Amino acid sequence: MGGWLERLVGRVGSGKRERGRGVPVGVFREVSRPEDVTRYSGWLDSFVPLPNVTPFEMLQVYRFLRDAIPDISDAVWTWKRLCQTGFDVEVLEASSASAEGRARRVIDGLNGRVNGGDRGMEGLLDIFYTSLFTYGAAALEIVLSPSRESIWDVVPVDVWTVRFRREGGRLQAYQLHDGEEIKLPMERFVYVGLDRDGTNPYGRSMLRSIPFVVKVQQRLLEDMAKATHNAGWSKLHVQYAPDERWRGESPEQYQDRMTGNLDALRSNLNGLETDQNLVTYDNVKVSLVRGEQQSQVFYENHKAIEEQVITGTHLMPVLLGRNYGTTETYGTAQFEIVNRQVDAVNQSVKRVLERLYNFELALLWGEARARVKMRSNRTVDILKGAQARGKDIENAIALRDSGFMNESQAAAWLHGVGVS
Repeated sequence: MGGWLERLVGRVGSGKRERGRGVPVGVFREVSRPEDVTRYSGWLDSFVPLPNVTPFEMLQVYRFLRDAIPDISDAVWTWKRLCQTGFDVEVLEASSASAEGRARRVIDGLNGRVNGGDRGMEGLLDIFYTSLFTYGAAALEIVLSPSRESIWDVVPVDVWTVRFRREGGRLQAYQLHDGEEIKLPMERFVYVGLDRDGTNPYGRSMLRSIPFVVKVQQRLLEDMAKATHNAGWSKLHVQYAPDERWRGESPEQYQDRMTGNLDALRSNLNGLETDQNLVTYDNVKVSLVRGEQQSQVFYENHKAIEEQVITGTHLMPVLLGRNYGTTETYGTAQFEIVNRQVDAVNQSVKRVLERLYNFELALLWGEARARVKMRSNRTVDILKGAQARGKDIENAIALRDSGFMNESQAAAWLHGVGVS
């Protein structure tokens, strides 16, 4: 067994070695390989495609669906507002009280300076969440000041223009602009992909699964509008019984006479006022036709399609105003599930914010470190939530007084269960 291991290490060791160390670089490289992009295009330097070789043009389709389809627009709006819970920044490892004060001023200044000063960090996160739930990804670029001693700005990057290429075993981001490939600085480029697949760097839009369903939904709405108009307005049905053919009248003459009678009848009907009545011979029958199609059929069909859209956007019906249950517990359970998803998404946002703040602090003096804590949405029942927190605190105090925990362990335990 030792023979093949020695041969493997010897083969790797004959190559490049890590600078400053005697350990071969190849020992620490993974054996598995990233997704093979050459089978899609045949070019070694091609961009990594979207999952399932989805055309990049679909990213523009997602934006159109978000802006034009009410259910999708509502879903993106709801997800964005659910995740905008706010956050708190804690300064850690400050060398002194004055250093902590300077760090807080630096963070406050950065919050107001990013996004070109347009609503600061709040506006930047609004754009970030919109992109994340529309395209499945969001991107930012850190812009340094001319002296390179601080962050001048943090600007959003249009993710539908971003492409990735594997260079030297690492991912390199490019932006396509006006037919030009712009190489982006990876040390100052922030990219978050939602629901990534394996080694594919791009995120996966939650709208990817619903274009066909949306097409069916909009066709159903169009048909329903036409049918509803017919069902809502009564129509006159005029039936004309042709006269007998006169003696000596040729078939052509008879046809012309019947056509003339129909034209005269149609002309009289078209010019009939609302308060006028129609007087005819008994060979003309006038009846009122009412729509027999019940709107409930269309509602049930549209409801079934609508549920597919809601499911495709990872939302619960109650958050879009549709609660099919009869108890409060049904809606509460849905809201709790959605909050779990919000917490998962906000963990990525937390890391982005910490990277920005710590990047700024390191550029200035490096005397402190920032930690971000994302706030959570309130529970549906505030009283029950308060009672649960009170019980957790009582349990922590009892464990401390019994000697099972010290003060710091009890505090850490309460922090773990979400009590601050």
